[in-house]
Amino acid sequence: MKKKLITGLLTVVACFTVGSTSFAASTTSVPNTTLPETSNVITLADQISVPISLRVGESITVAGSNFWISGDYGGIYLNQQGLIIGLSPGVCTVVGDLPNGDTVLYTVTVR
Repeated sequence: MKKKLITGLLTVVACFTVGSTSFAASTTSVPNTTLPETSNVITLADQISVPISLRVGESITVAGSNFWISGDYGGIYLNQQGLIIGLSPGVCTVVGDLPNGDTVLYTVTVR
């Protein structure tokens, strides 16, 4: 009796195994959709604007390198180390490069 019961159970298990493999073969593949990677890194803009207000005779040393005056002279003295001295009233823009590759625009107003 035990042999017939075990044989019957093994037969049923074998039928389910054969039947389940035929269903597994007919499954459709799901396209691989991955979510885009996000970054929590905040980067600076390519150009940074900084307003500066000076009185005639005042000076300030600004950060950066490769300084030059864009547009009108504006009544300032500028050297390559970033020293700006207000000589006469006016407005001008000093452009420089930052170490990370960004460009900084200093809008200098002399009163």
